[in-house]
Amino acid sequence: MQELMPLIKWEMATFSTPMLAVLIFASVALFPTIFLPSSPSMWVAGMAFGYGFGFLLIISAAAVGVSLPFFIGSLFLHRIRGWLEKYPKKAAFLRAAGGGNWLHQFKAVALIRLSPFPYILYNYCAVATHVEYGPYILGSLVGMVPEIFISIYT
Repeated sequence: MQELMPLIKWEMATFSTPMLAVLIFASVALFPTIFLPSSPSMWVAGMAFGYGFGFLLIISAAAVGVSLPFFIGSLFLHRIRGWLEKYPKKAAFLRAAGGGNWLHQFKAVALIRLSPFPYILYNYCAVATHVEYGPYILGSLVGMVPEIFISIYT
């Protein structure tokens, strides 16, 4: 964090408030798609906008950030399923999310988001586990709330 502070201060001093909001939204929405962490952007949102608007900005961007890989993953469904079959023990955790009804899928996705499993990877794998989009997006957002608040507070 200490290494990033000069960059964060530079961003806050260089960009206007509306432009900073656009940059934060874009980075939180796009970074997970290209396997980059979005936590530094969440820190900037917390410092620049506080809990209220910062949370709304991040949660809306996160909705885009988890949706893009889900839909991109559907384009590579066959390859992702092959990868999951190649590592059956590691994939069993993910496959559990695709079973059951809507509520089961919602709870499983929320728990995966709270677990130490790399959620950026899960964004792409979710579609191969037969999770429907509704429980996936809601479970993802609910499961990400603690991380968002910690990032804003940081």
